[in-house]
Amino acid sequence: MIETIENAIQLTVTGLCSASALYYAVRSKERAWILLGLFAGVFFLGDLYWQLFLIFYDKTPPVFYISEFSWYTSYLFLLLLLIYINVENTEDWKFRLRPKYLCIPVFTVGMCIFYMHWGDYVGNIIVATLMTGLIWHAVYGLQTVRGQGDKGKNRRMLYIVTLVFCAAEYGIWTSSCFWMGDTIMNIYFWFDFLLSITFMLFLPALRKAVSR
Repeated sequence: MIETIENAIQLTVTGLCSASALYYAVRSKERAWILLGLFAGVFFLGDLYWQLFLIFYDKTPPVFYISEFSWYTSYLFLLLLLIYINVENTEDWKFRLRPKYLCIPVFTVGMCIFYMHWGDYVGNIIVATLMTGLIWHAVYGLQTVRGQGDKGKNRRMLYIVTLVFCAAEYGIWTSSCFWMGDTIMNIYFWFDFLLSITFMLFLPALRKAVSR
């Protein structure tokens, strides 16, 4: 019951986020809003399949691939959004492999290996790759805003929300490995609720990031 309610909340939030982003895209003609709308919209479709299965069969889907494909695609759109924002706002932007950034793939690959004890190899490799890109570009973005004044500060929130989004996802995946049942005390649902909040935070964050 708790899972059904929590998923319904997330469906509502992702749906509103997608609709709002596409509305801003039409008004402003800004590509960044289209990418955010696709990110939230595709995530919504993955949640929708999951929710319908809960309603009609009163259990989680035995085959996760439909929802997982939607979620992986949504990560890709978020990654494209970060790349777009970084390229648009950094004059000398280019891929830099700095030693201090190596801790990011060490973390994501380490978690990938850990999750392989419960999930399939291909899916975990895809997630690790996308999460490495998301975290890298968010951290890179946070570094580039230094010394850019108000223009840089306006983008900071977007990068921070992205990192919170990634942290919430890792919290969800890790807690699902130690399932505590369909109860409010299950930390899985708290991480999932945090994930829902991030979708609404992306709206003001991107509004500041694209402000001229």
